[in-house]
Amino acid sequence: MAKIKVVIYGCGVMGRKVVEALLDKTSIEVVGAVDIDPEIAGKDLGEILDHPIRIGVTIEEDADTLFSRVNSDAVILTTTSHLKSIEPQIVQCINAGLNVVSTCEELSYPWKRSPDLADKIDKMAKEAGVTIVGTGINPGYLMDFLPLTLTSPCLRVDSVRVTRMMNSGRRRIPFQKKIGTGMMPVEFRQKINDKVITGHVGLLESINMIAAGLSWELDKTVELPSEAVITEKPIETGLGLVEPGNVIGLKSIAYGEMGGEKVITLEFFAFVGVEEEYDEVIIEGLPRIHERVIGGVHGDVGTVAMTINTVLRAVQAAPGIKLMKDLPAASCVS
Repeated sequence: MAKIKVVIYGCGVMGRKVVEALLDKTSIEVVGAVDIDPEIAGKDLGEILDHPIRIGVTIEEDADTLFSRVNSDAVILTTTSHLKSIEPQIVQCINAGLNVVSTCEELSYPWKRSPDLADKIDKMAKEAGVTIVGTGINPGYLMDFLPLTLTSPCLRVDSVRVTRMMNSGRRRIPFQKKIGTGMMPVEFRQKINDKVITGHVGLLESINMIAAGLSWELDKTVELPSEAVITEKPIETGLGLVEPGNVIGLKSIAYGEMGGEKVITLEFFAFVGVEEEYDEVIIEGLPRIHERVIGGVHGDVGTVAMTINTVLRAVQAAPGIKLMKDLPAASCVS
């Protein structure tokens, strides 16, 4: 089978981690890279990795120029969490006839949050004959695709509860900033309200994907405001020492209701010093299923892996926006 040729669009932390992982793969080849950061544009892509090497791919600022010159099958897009912000980049890829696998959380299930934009992108992709997929470890797997898969042996599903308990101290620094690490509680609340920091993005997308997979028509979905987790003792983080009374992470809860009952509940905890990490799915139904991943799945590693392993499925899929529930389950590629 011929190698799948990909362009890396976005050479920040996640883009670099994807590149590092792809160096060990034989089925996918990086043939181009795009980033608007003038400090890295023009450099060899390998030079910006944690262990710099030359790989013969230059980071370019203009995506359209690159797309017109290189022969590629797909773009791995790792620039932002929000669909409205990423739309122009997706359109560039579609116009170039390239499939897209993106870590954009809102793209994982765009039909509820941004239906008009989703319709536009879906129509363009179908006309161009390309596939657009949003994926990652969460959303994309742990809190949506995995629970849906676990319902396969059920004759009846009454409710789904998913809990992700994560030690954010093991995650990349941008993520630690995203969840307010080191802030004072008042600052945390203000920045959450002003959307300067976002906390976790994608709980509602995961709820809607689960509901769609179960053919449930939810009466409403609710995402509660993220709450700060406060440390009671000094604790070292990737952003320095956090004193007692300040923020070391957050918890976010969302749920979907049907018939006055909470039928889908997602609980996301991410803070430094979590005593026990795990990912847990509880399905009430016939039979009842309780699955726990001891130690949890590392978010950065999992996101990189899900992104890479979804590329083949995206290239093979029918055109348009595809959800992870619509694709055959991805497996680890060589």
